[in-house]
Order: sequence, then C-alpha cells, then structure tokens
Amino acid sequence: MSEMVFENFDHEAKALWGNHVLKLRHTLHERALFSDDKLGAILDQIPEHRMAINTMGIGTHDAGTWSYCKRGDLSGVELINAVQQGRIWINVTKIAEFVPEFSELMDEMFAEIEGNVPDLGVFRKSMGLLISSPNAQVFYHADVPGQALWQIRGEKRIWIYPNTEPFLKPKALEGIIRGTTEEEMTYQPWFDKYAEVIDLKPGDMAHWPLNGPHRVENKDCLNISVTTEHWTPEIRRHFAVQYGNGILRQFGWTPKSRDLYGPTAWAKIAMTAAWRLSGQQKRQAFKRQMRFKLDTKAPGLLVPFGSAA
Repeated sequence: MSEMVFENFDHEAKALWGNHVLKLRHTLHERALFSDDKLGAILDQIPEHRMAINTMGIGTHDAGTWSYCKRGDLSGVELINAVQQGRIWINVTKIAEFVPEFSELMDEMFAEIEGNVPDLGVFRKSMGLLISSPNAQVFYHADVPGQALWQIRGEKRIWIYPNTEPFLKPKALEGIIRGTTEEEMTYQPWFDKYAEVIDLKPGDMAHWPLNGPHRVENKDCLNISVTTEHWTPEIRRHFAVQYGNGILRQFGWTPKSRDLYGPTAWAKIAMTAAWRLSGQQKRQAFKRQMRFKLDTKAPGLLVPFGSAA
C-alpha cells in the first residue's frame, strides 16, 4: 500500500482549492527518489528539449538577466554539483513522460487531490522537477495551467500576487497563453505590499489561483522542488477565450469581454482552434536563445555560448 501524499488535506483545503492561496503539508521529501545519486541518474535520461537551464542576476529584480544555458557534457551528478556551486535554475518539464517513478508519483498525487476535490475534473496533468542554486531566484511571472509547488529539499520564499489588474494585465496574459512571450511580466516593487508571502521548507506545498503572478527566491541552500500542472474543462475554456482575445488584439481589436460563456466566447474558442490548426501558433511562438554553456572549468561555471572556451 502506498503512503499518503498529504498530511492535512481537510475540508478547509477542499473549500479553498483553486480559489485562494493554499499551503499544505506533504510527505514527498521522505522518499528516496530525491537523493543526489538518484536525481543524477534521472537527469541523464532527460532529452535536451525537456530541460531548461537558466542563470540570472544577483539581488535586484532584473528579468533581462534571465538567460538560457546549454548543458554541455556534464553528467547528471556533475550538473547537480554545478547547481550547488553556481547560480543556476534547472526546470525539467513533463518528467513523468520519461521517468516511470515520477509517473507513478504524479498519479498518486492527483489521486489524492481529486479524492479530496471530486468535482475538479482534471483531464490532463504533468509534473516538473526543479533543481536550483543557493540564493537563485525566478522573476515575476505567471503560468498558464493550474499550478502547485512542492518543496523537497532546501528552503525558498514565494510571493503570490492577485490574478487581477494591475498585477496581471490582459495583454500580458494573452501573450503568455499564446506563447508569443515568455512568462515574465512587468513588475513593480510596490506589488509586494499586496502579495501573500509563503516560506517553503521540505514537506511544504503551495497552490494558488489560476494564472496568479508569483516570484521565487531561494534561501542560501540547494533547492529541490517539484511542480504540478493540471487542466480542467474550465481552465481549457479560459485558455481558449484569452487566446482568442490575443488574436483579436494582434489585429487591432481591443477585446471588451473575458467571459467564458455565451456566443462571443464560443466564437473565440472556435477562432483559437482554427488558428492553432493553421500552424500560426508555431510560427509566432517565442524561441529560446542560448547565451551561456555550462563549463566546470570556467569561473562561475559559465562561458558565453559559441565561444571557444
């Protein structure tokens, strides 16, 4: 019999799920799956296109310093050592597609979530693995599907902001949903006054309302976390309507409604489907530009991508 994932998913958590910021306790950090040796072996299995490696500036909130890096010839264990020493954020996306242990774990996690929130209606789900350096940060951004962040090792602080203006502007959300921009958005330091601040230690999990802007700062320690993403019919409808609004905006129309139901919503949903089937999605999608390559012999472990070093 598998062990329980949650320690305290009670009636209050069920009532708050999806509509409010929620912090719960879990047991994932107690599993052997997250040792350095095990994770190193897992990283050696991951296709390059499923592993985003980033570095970023120190201290200040400068999203322009968020840079993509090539892995180079580092083994999985060497990669974890580089993260421990450097200023690196690794995001392995859809890890359950490549690692059976993570697929089984994800099924356990969502079985408990849906058991506690039976009307949730998840029809698609995925899991990511985050391995990040001491004091690394992720700048202000928003994600498209439903999200949760599960802390395994180390400590981090997350600021979660309202998913309404001025924190989340419709045009910015439309760009994120359509994939024409990255997830980062305009941030003002005064936004922090209106954020919910959560400190995550091993065994803590945070979940927040759809598209809630957030940013993350690690404490002075190696951090290992997992993320979960999920889609429900309501989230899919929201995606399609906002995507349609983005298409209208591209052609000079300012959308007047973000309603998810009614004839106008159906027209936007149909337009979104046609646009994506036409191939326009791929042609206009944001493309990553590599700026560095990991090199254990280089100061800071990074060399400019394309250099002879």
